[in-house]
Amino acid sequence: MSASAIAVAILLTGGIVIELACCAGVLLAEDAYDKLHYLGPAAIVGPLLIGSAIIVRESFGQAGIKSLLTAVLLMIASPVLSHATARALYVRRRDHADDVTASPS
Repeated sequence: MSASAIAVAILLTGGIVIELACCAGVLLAEDAYDKLHYLGPAAIVGPLLIGSAIIVRESFGQAGIKSLLTAVLLMIASPVLSHATARALYVRRRDHADDVTASPS
């Protein structure tokens, strides 16, 4: 085996392990905020490792550039989406708590 094949195997294995661990975390987490924390590595570290494996294997051809762009897009969009989701959950819970305390007993 060549050094590049070993590097590809290590990068892919790392990316797949991270994705599976994050999926298990999302399934086992009870709170929505905890589930959001498990999505972070799945959307940043996993695609970075898998995209890096594609770049090592294919160089900067069409597949390499597409994988790089996909990984960068996920790295940029994921934290913003997680923050927006957490903020929406916070506002919804806060408004629901206000409705419960304001209702007549």
